[in-house]
Amino acid sequence: MLEKFIHLFHSFYMPARKWSQKELRLLGKCPDEKLVQEYGRTPQAVITKRSMLGIPKFVGKGEPRPWTPEDESLLGTDTDYNIAQRLKRTTVSVTKRRRFRCIPHYQDRAWTEQEDALLGTTTDRQVAEEVGRSTRQVRERRRSKGILPFIYKPRQWTVKEERLVGTASDYTIAKRLRRTLTSVQAKRDKLGISPYKVKNRFWSDEEVEMLGTKPDAEVARLLGRTRDAVRIQRRLRKIRGVDDELVAKLWTKAEEKLLGKLSDEEVAKATGRKVTAVRHRRHLLEIPPAVFLRRPWTKEEEKLLGTDTDEKIAEMLGRDRATVGDHRRDLGIPTVVPEWTPEETKLLGTAPDPQIAKQLGRSLDSVRNRRLRLGIPRAALPNYRFWTDQEIALLGTMPDSDLAKKLGRPYVAVRDKRNQLKIPYQQPRYVWWHPEELKLLESCSDEEVAKRTGRPIGAVRQKRWKLAMRGESVHTARARAKFEADQNAPPQSHS
Repeated sequence: MLEKFIHLFHSFYMPARKWSQKELRLLGKCPDEKLVQEYGRTPQAVITKRSMLGIPKFVGKGEPRPWTPEDESLLGTDTDYNIAQRLKRTTVSVTKRRRFRCIPHYQDRAWTEQEDALLGTTTDRQVAEEVGRSTRQVRERRRSKGILPFIYKPRQWTVKEERLVGTASDYTIAKRLRRTLTSVQAKRDKLGISPYKVKNRFWSDEEVEMLGTKPDAEVARLLGRTRDAVRIQRRLRKIRGVDDELVAKLWTKAEEKLLGKLSDEEVAKATGRKVTAVRHRRHLLEIPPAVFLRRPWTKEEEKLLGTDTDEKIAEMLGRDRATVGDHRRDLGIPTVVPEWTPEETKLLGTAPDPQIAKQLGRSLDSVRNRRLRLGIPRAALPNYRFWTDQEIALLGTMPDSDLAKKLGRPYVAVRDKRNQLKIPYQQPRYVWWHPEELKLLESCSDEEVAKRTGRPIGAVRQKRWKLAMRGESVHTARARAKFEADQNAPPQSHS
């Protein structure tokens, strides 16, 4: 005991020993524990001296390297794979550290002015490829900025451009010629050129080594292969992906003991997994849930089915009426319909059927069927307003939606009243295509057809697209339009 007391006394009250040059050279080049043992210093003294000199801690082989503030400042500034290559770490470690620090992914980064300037200049799909984002992100950003989508203005194809079609993929040609993918595909189909076929080439050892080291999309871009080819090759070789979503996290016995004792949401939160993964594991082990989404039926509850109406049984059991009715029908138990009393029959026709059904606690169909069977006319709707001559005179003078707003009536009521009286539009918004206009689609471009017919160019393109989707030629469409025009034409009087 005396020796220990003397050692503590010297450690606290003796003056601090100066650091030699040999000790300073070893800081950060060997473990701190080794300096403590060989030179008789305390661990706190070694750590403090090393921190004051800005020397990082020694990391042995196989030990996790600590994250420095400089390393963490790079997270989210580029893809996880590029950051991992720069820091000489694995992509999984970079992804986990970024998520631990709640740093968004590089694709979810803030939009720059240069990226916003590209919105609407070409298709969303091509902008996504240029800025390294998803098409959905580009489309949502463009809509939030109120930028209209890119409208392709067709231009004449040159002989030099036509010769490039089919020499590479349609997307590569579209990007090279600054055209849309649809225009390149349409030109290739018109010229009768088959799609570009990528010749299968053998996988080299260097390419195989890259599988699983980074996301499949990045591997495909670097190797010049398709994403499906990279994914299929990786799965055939049974190589795990680097993304956390692709790396399966094994279940421990302690985690499996929680299944069925807590809800799936609580187990997911405790284990750091998704709810779907927890539910799938519980189903695989055939463990019943702790909290049922639907309360199982007991034999005592099933005995009550059919003894009274579904509404009263549902109220008695604390269940939904539809649930009670579905389970009763599954068991083949007939329903119980209470007899109509004279007092209930007298109420029929005195008020709208929904109000009577709610008052009597019956279904709307039962009330309506009882009233129709007895020949009782329905009660007038309290909010129903009869049509006046002035309102009827306005039918057809403007679109039904505009007239409905003007008269304060529902759109369906205005439309049905006009159709009932067979009143056509005097100035319809949509002008039907005539056979002469359809004939122009055979020999003229969309711009020329729009100029001659006075229609918007979007309407011309939409009409051409509808004919193509219907599989109908322009000649057939002209004949059908002429037949409909003859049918709708008023009969001519013969003198």
